[in-house]
Amino acid sequence: MGEFEQGYAFAVKQGAATWGAVAGSEYIGQVEQAISELYRRMNAYDYYKDTIPARESLKGFIAEEWAAHTANVDAAVKGKDVVVEVFKSNELGSADVGNLADGFYQLKFYSNPKETVKVLGTTLREVYERSRASSDMSFAEWAASKGLDGKLPTDLLYDGQWNLVAADKLADCQADAFKRLAKAKALGRPDEIARWQSISDALTDRIEIKDGVTSRPLTLEEARQKAIDVSSGKELKPEADGMTAAELVKIENLMTQALKAGATAAAVSAVLKMAPEIYKAFDYLIADGELEDGALKAIGAATLDGGATGFVNGSATAAITIAVGKGLFGETIKKMVSKPIGPTVVGTLVVLTIETCKDAYLLACGKRTADDFANNLAQGTFVAVLSLAGTAIASAIAPEAAIPMLIGSVVGSAVGCLAFVPLKSCLLKASTISGITFFGLIEQDESVPPQMLRELGIKGARFKAAEYK
Repeated sequence: MGEFEQGYAFAVKQGAATWGAVAGSEYIGQVEQAISELYRRMNAYDYYKDTIPARESLKGFIAEEWAAHTANVDAAVKGKDVVVEVFKSNELGSADVGNLADGFYQLKFYSNPKETVKVLGTTLREVYERSRASSDMSFAEWAASKGLDGKLPTDLLYDGQWNLVAADKLADCQADAFKRLAKAKALGRPDEIARWQSISDALTDRIEIKDGVTSRPLTLEEARQKAIDVSSGKELKPEADGMTAAELVKIENLMTQALKAGATAAAVSAVLKMAPEIYKAFDYLIADGELEDGALKAIGAATLDGGATGFVNGSATAAITIAVGKGLFGETIKKMVSKPIGPTVVGTLVVLTIETCKDAYLLACGKRTADDFANNLAQGTFVAVLSLAGTAIASAIAPEAAIPMLIGSVVGSAVGCLAFVPLKSCLLKASTISGITFFGLIEQDESVPPQMLRELGIKGARFKAAEYK
């Protein structure tokens, strides 16, 4: 294999690893962004007055932000494309949080469970009768004016919405709804039975949507305390609630994302591996007017080899990058990986480590010499350095783009292998003068020639030796 081919082979392995690192870095970034958005929104209510009435009102808005955005955090942790919104609508009967695809939620964070159930069970007739319009408008006219055409007086104000209440009040709310339902059944009132059955079925303390995404339940006291902190100028922080990437991203999440990144990296690696073979096939086709079977087989073999290598390198690198993002290796390394070139650095180190481990295994099995091991390690290190240099240049041109950085890595790797040959010659010359072995890359004989020993008058000693099995 020529020097350029060696550089390209290294770039294929590093490219897959870099892609895995980018995927891992993006995953952690999305989790941290979702967490940051939750606390930014809750802290944005700091304009509320530090009074009991203001706090009681604020706790409901805090609960809305908490329900919606803890669901979004959970979606980010699980790698799902789910977004729950806070609507902030003042329209009659409008939902507080939710989305069109997964459903809508009405939040009532009241201290009294009976009052909570009663409000959730409000009918349109009750709203109409309490309004001033009831004195000069019929129910149908009033409903039309509110955009509720075709609705019946017995329909619920929050019809079709889930009823989200404080976690510590859920059981009491369910008990009160059951009592109202039992009473309606005893009196034989179908409308009331449907009313309270609907409320009972819709009571919950969390948002639950597709793909197992859920919000984190919040108690009444927790919502009230957050309202107190915000209105008094105290900033809410994720560490106090255990809402950090380090605590939320579990091993199963890490492995899921690593395998997903590995699959993508396998495709990238396969494409990179195929490129030279496709070029050779086209070159042959242009020259001879036909394509031989061997070229097609070479493309297929390159795809299989590249895909397998890419999956291993991509998965390993993604897992390590996510672990770094969790803070398992300290804040310094975490900050390094968050930079544009960070994933490439991790990818390069992973590939270099994997290749060194593989060579060490072959050395232990007697399938590789110590000279080959040292030579490969020195060449791999040198190529990795130039590869990172190429990536740094590409990242300066396009900081947010993965493809230019990958191209920069390929060019740097190829140049690295081409440059290593003259560098090795320089090392050999330097070694003859200095005696440095460069990690075993250059053999040195430290024994003194016999002629010099005689001239110095140094006599050697003889020892009897015996060999044992």
